[in-house]
Amino acid sequence: MNNEALNKNMVDGQIKPINGMTERIVSTFYSLDRNNFMPLQLKNQSYMEMNLNIEEGRVIPKPDLIAKIVLNINLKDNENVLILGSSTGYLAAILSYHAQTVIVVEENKKLLEASEKSIKENNINNVVFFNNEIAKGCLEQSPFNAIIIEGAVEEVPKNIVDQLESGGRMIAIISDNGACTAKMYKKRGQSISTSKLFNCSIPVLNSFKMKNSFSF
Repeated sequence: MNNEALNKNMVDGQIKPINGMTERIVSTFYSLDRNNFMPLQLKNQSYMEMNLNIEEGRVIPKPDLIAKIVLNINLKDNENVLILGSSTGYLAAILSYHAQTVIVVEENKKLLEASEKSIKENNINNVVFFNNEIAKGCLEQSPFNAIIIEGAVEEVPKNIVDQLESGGRMIAIISDNGACTAKMYKKRGQSISTSKLFNCSIPVLNSFKMKNSFSF
């Protein structure tokens, strides 16, 4: 099979069956070949249903985890979104089809450069990268309509929640002794509400290990 067929099989088998999945999101995954966002040594695993290790405890999230994040963040065409942690730029590319602007903060220069290269090669022009500490967010571009942390945290980072606008939302994956739960945090004025989205598995980002945290 060629990559187009393999990518289609991935979408049909791993993404379309997700409860509540929309045609628009499915179409985006069809349009962007996941193989285009993989490092050379992992291209033969592009469509596998598993997280793929890259370096320094970082992983490329498996396709259905990316899809569930995209579905639940539910971006509008006029919204901006902040992604903390880039891995390969695949999540940023998918979200670029659903948002006005995607801001990505990545502290690993090698990952940032590879992500930026993939974004440009796929002719995407509404994604902006910043080489900075993930745990700091991107205060200068805030407030954001939506924030996503691409990796788990041990507790909710308060300084990141502060970068949401009132009415904004954040998806954070909370790790409790290795068991991960994706949660939605919604901001109304200065109050935050939280709800469980789904269970998953992904490593805790070193940048967020028990610091800059706030419990709800």
